Amino acid sequence: MKTYSSIVLFLLCLSAIVGQDKTHKNKKLKVFILSGQSNMVGWGNSEELPDSLRYGSDSKLMFEDGKWQKLKPHKPTHGKQKERYAMTEYSFGPEISFATQMSNAYPNETIGIIKSATGGTGIMAWSPNWTEEQADRTNDGKKGDLYKVLIEKVKAAQKAADIEIVGFLWQQGGKDMTKVSLAKEYFDNLNALITGLRRDLDLPDLPVFIGCSVSKESLNNIDKAQLEQVKKVRPGVEDVIRARFKAEEEIPNVKVVVTPDLEKHPKNVHYNTNGQLKLGEHYAEAFLEFISKK
Repeated sequence: MKTYSSIVLFLLCLSAIVGQDKTHKNKKLKVFILSGQSNMVGWGNSEELPDSLRYGSDSKLMFEDGKWQKLKPHKPTHGKQKERYAMTEYSFGPEISFATQMSNAYPNETIGIIKSATGGTGIMAWSPNWTEEQADRTNDGKKGDLYKVLIEKVKAAQKAADIEIVGFLWQQGGKDMTKVSLAKEYFDNLNALITGLRRDLDLPDLPVFIGCSVSKESLNNIDKAQLEQVKKVRPGVEDVIRARFKAEEEIPNVKVVVTPDLEKHPKNVHYNTNGQLKLGEHYAEAFLEFISKK
C-alpha cells in the first residue's frame, strides 16, 4: 500500500511538472530585435564567459539559420579578432547579458533575440526606402538592403514560433559621424527607420532603445578643445549625438540608453568582453525602467 501511494504521488508530481512545462512552452516568446553596426555585432570573447552563457539554456533563444535555438555566442572569430586579441572561438554582442537580465526579470518567460547587425555601416543602409545610391554615401551599397534583410528575418521568426515583439535595440551611428552632411540628416533617417519598423511590423507603439556613449549633459559640458579634437576624426559626432536625444524628445516610446566608460579592446573602438556584457546590462536596465513607468 505504501509503495502504491508512493507511485501515485510520483505520478501526480510528474503530471504537474509536465503541465507546467507545457504551459511555459505554449506562452509567446518575449522577443527583442537588435540591430546596428560593429558594437552590436560584438567583439566579446566567448571563451571568457561562464559555461551558463557560453552554451546557452532553453529559457533564452535566438533566431538563427532559420530556426529558434539556444542563445549563445555563435559567430566565428576572424581577422583582427584572431590576430590581435587571440580570440579563437566565437564573438558575441550585448544580446548575451541583455537576455540574461531579461530572463532574471521574467523567470516564467522564454526570452527571444532576433539580431541583424553589420559592422562599419551607415544608417541609410537600413533605410525603409533603400537605394544603392543613398547607401553608397557611406560606401555601403554593396552590402545590400539591410532593412529588407532585417524585416525578412523578423517575419521568418514570427512564422517559426508564436512571438511577442516587445522592444527594438539600436546600436549605431559611428559611420554617420564621419561626414557632417550625413550627421545632419541623422535624425530624419533615424525617424524613418523607426517609423518603417513600426509600420511594417504592425507595432505602432514599439519601444525603441538607442545606445549612446555620452549623456546630453556630458555633451553640453564637454571642454570645447576636447570636442574639437574628437571632431578631427569624427566631424559629425555632435550632430549624431544630438539627433539621438532629439529622437527621445520628439518620437513616442523612444529612450536613449547612456552607456559611458565601457571597456574596449586596446587601441580599438570595439568593446571587449566586459564592455559587451555591461552594454547589454545597460539596455536591460533601460527597458525595465521604461516598462515600470508604463
